[in-house]
Amino acid sequence: MQTFTPAQRQHVQDIEAVIRARLAPHTSQIVEEALNSTAVALPRGVVAGIVLAFAQLTPTTSASAPHAAAALELIRAGASMHRRLFASRPSNDSPASMLHGPTLMLGDYFYALAASEMAEAPQAPIIADFSTCVMQLSEAFLASIPHDGDVSVARSLQHIDDVEGALVVRAIRAGLVCAGLPATVIDAGRLAHAIARIHALTIQLQEAYTTPLHSFHRGHLIAPLAYALSQQPIATQRAIDANDEPALVTLLHAHGIFEACTALRTTAHTEATAMLTAIQANDSRTWLEGLCNPDFSQADTPTSPH
Repeated sequence: MQTFTPAQRQHVQDIEAVIRARLAPHTSQIVEEALNSTAVALPRGVVAGIVLAFAQLTPTTSASAPHAAAALELIRAGASMHRRLFASRPSNDSPASMLHGPTLMLGDYFYALAASEMAEAPQAPIIADFSTCVMQLSEAFLASIPHDGDVSVARSLQHIDDVEGALVVRAIRAGLVCAGLPATVIDAGRLAHAIARIHALTIQLQEAYTTPLHSFHRGHLIAPLAYALSQQPIATQRAIDANDEPALVTLLHAHGIFEACTALRTTAHTEATAMLTAIQANDSRTWLEGLCNPDFSQADTPTSPH
């Protein structure tokens, strides 16, 4: 688990202050909960941290970096709300009062705040990239993985790339723009997909151990369930039809599906850390390596009072 340096902790606090200024005086408990949502499997602070870590690779970091980081955090929050619109029925973290109308308004609210924040980071490449990010996220949700008989782990992983990966690649590219570095410094797309899969597979494995149908009821097929439907279609479908989550958990254990998904996560982590060795060893690289560890957010991301 990464421990932030005092300077890094202050940078994250600064991003929180920028977001807080955008929200005030409209903040409420429901907004706070939305900001902390991991319906999009990137904890609060990850994309902002990636922007800032890349932006600080040179001593000439643009003053726009905090605004770019805050804007992408707000886009992540908006995307988390819009993904919740696909819930077919209330769940523990999506009660009926949070579905549809209020959720749609929250998502739009965060996107509007992000647009205002982008105006404070006036580099045209960042604004254009963030705008296409929102479009790509919307397209990915509209084409979210249906359980239509065409089930594969590859489709599940592609969905991670299209959602979480879309946010991470924008964070990397925005950071490089703010640092005045060329895009050739690192393969942003490949690194983004690896980081996205680390975070998404971590959350999907946690979900699969307890409530493997949680995302399925939203129309989102997580990788462990995709494995089960591919390898044991009859037994898995029977458990799904019966809404029998204990039976699904037993099936996932019995057929080594948890181990297979853990191996996918390990592969992504190995690829990400290997790619980061292309960056000179410094505090920024250490920060990025820490951001490849999903556990960092539980201890190091500042929490805001409700």
